Amino acid sequence: MLTTSQAQVFSGPCSQAASLSSPASVEPRLICISGKALETRASPGHTPGCVTFVLNDQSMAFTGDALLIRGCGRTDFQQGCAKTLYHSVHEKIFTLPGNCLIYPAHDYHGLTVSTVEEERTLNPRLTLSCEEFIKVMDNLNLPKPQQIDIAVPANMRCGVQTPPS
Repeated sequence: MLTTSQAQVFSGPCSQAASLSSPASVEPRLICISGKALETRASPGHTPGCVTFVLNDQSMAFTGDALLIRGCGRTDFQQGCAKTLYHSVHEKIFTLPGNCLIYPAHDYHGLTVSTVEEERTLNPRLTLSCEEFIKVMDNLNLPKPQQIDIAVPANMRCGVQTPPS
């Protein structure tokens, strides 16, 4: 576990960091760990709480489920919104340098990394216009995930499971 001397959350440069007990309330929020800083960028759409973590030199970004390799997170449950996701990716991730490495939360084909430029030009969903993207996302007709009735309530409580009765 990190202590407040190892990790700090704040707005502004690392030299002006506040302790974890008083995190900043506005974006961008920085998390400093051992001299490195991660900027948090709100990237809602898959869910309202999605964030992307960008290394301070913008050489890599951890996009969670917002941007996947040649795809993106679904928007048909967990209060998702296709229009919001499209704008999040285009305004918060695709504005990073083209050579910025993209690390998604997972991939169904065994891929682990892409770049902003690859996804800007090759992502079959996110190269569409916003209107076309919304139509595609609204018509994916994906099956309901097997554990969704357990996962979504737990996600809404930050992973805390309700004890069995």
